[in-house]
Amino acid sequence: MATFLLTTDGTHGDVWPFIRLAEGLGRRGHEAVLFSHQAYADTAARAGVRLVATDTAEEYERLLDDHRAFWVNVLTSVDRVVDFYHRNGIFDQIRAEYEAMAELARTRPAGEVVLVGRHMSRLSVLLGREVLGMPAAWVCVTPTQHMGVPLTQRLYTRGLAEPTNAMRDRLGLPPVTDWGTWLSGVDGCVCLWPDWFDTAGDPAPAGASRAGFLLNDAAETGPLPAAAAALVAPSQPRSILVTGGSGRMLHRDWYTTAVTAVAEIGRPGIVVCKYRDLLPERLPPGLHWFPALPFATLMPKVAAVLHHGGILTSARAIRSGTPQVVLAHGVDRPDNARRLHRLGLAEWLPAARWTTADVAALLRLVLAEPAYRRRAIDLAPGVGSDAALDTACQALETLLGRTPTPPTPARAPATRTAADLSPERAALLRRWLDQPSTPAKQDPR
Repeated sequence: MATFLLTTDGTHGDVWPFIRLAEGLGRRGHEAVLFSHQAYADTAARAGVRLVATDTAEEYERLLDDHRAFWVNVLTSVDRVVDFYHRNGIFDQIRAEYEAMAELARTRPAGEVVLVGRHMSRLSVLLGREVLGMPAAWVCVTPTQHMGVPLTQRLYTRGLAEPTNAMRDRLGLPPVTDWGTWLSGVDGCVCLWPDWFDTAGDPAPAGASRAGFLLNDAAETGPLPAAAAALVAPSQPRSILVTGGSGRMLHRDWYTTAVTAVAEIGRPGIVVCKYRDLLPERLPPGLHWFPALPFATLMPKVAAVLHHGGILTSARAIRSGTPQVVLAHGVDRPDNARRLHRLGLAEWLPAARWTTADVAALLRLVLAEPAYRRRAIDLAPGVGSDAALDTACQALETLLGRTPTPPTPARAPATRTAADLSPERAALLRRWLDQPSTPAKQDPR
């Protein structure tokens, strides 16, 4: 039996796949420990996964509320990102997480521990690899995580280098000078989407393992409350599911645009949103709000889903054979939406084109054309499959016993030039480089 120490942060789309991954590793006879938000402790426990809390439930809600202010538009101000890190004690959390992982890892046999983190956001994994000499892997939950390597490097060189190196200095480590090389310096990469999703956009890095989508059926299955059950008809679905995900990182007009469009086409709507304050004060007639519903139960019973483009909602809709319309705004969601559109599974609009008439027209289109549902049904069997989980686990198991070697600059994706990038990745990089450089502010604490 080996030990896998996994760490992630974020909302359902970032945490639930890691719970599935830890669960799968446990079933294969390994010890798997997940470092993440206390808010997911019950979900992890139901999966038989040990979770080490990196915060409290109250701290997590404050973090999500703070995210709402700017994180969707992270490229617009490096200063605000640096302030966010300081304000929320992110560097203290990174160091504490590293020390907890190190304490546990040192009690396990050499060569039988692997560190696993969400792509480039969990610096504790890099610190553990560097100090403890243990192999490490990144897990990408959405393609933009690997596409954004040049942008992540710019974020560190423009604002996060000083506080990161200060943290390293307290651990007795030398300063990082080549951020692209350090951030990409792991021993393996697992991408949690299938080959057919990969080929619909910018491809995964060479050598990465593409496992497939990992859904959390246990967290999304259960009976519908009577009020929701009354809105779905098993034989002839009519209701539209409206959901902007499990967090607060949404364009301020998202729910207003979505519910107005559903009302425009005269369909009943099921609005699922944990935070009532994100919704209009009054919903249009025929639309009903629920703070949470089991999507694995609900989604096959609706006529279409109107959503934000989150990776798990997208995958769940495919698994359910449900047509999709995506109002995409943010870091990863437009790329997810483009891939769904190229595969014939969804229609989508960027925020600049959100109008009631345009969104209503797309809803009518996916409802009228059977091909959207048919294509989803064709792909559904491979979504969230045990085979995908096995592939991801096997990729991580190949790292057991490996002795990490320092990455060379040639391996760092951030050393590529704009001419080497796909059009989408080049556009992201141009957006970043067009922003004025501002010095990092001092820690206000």
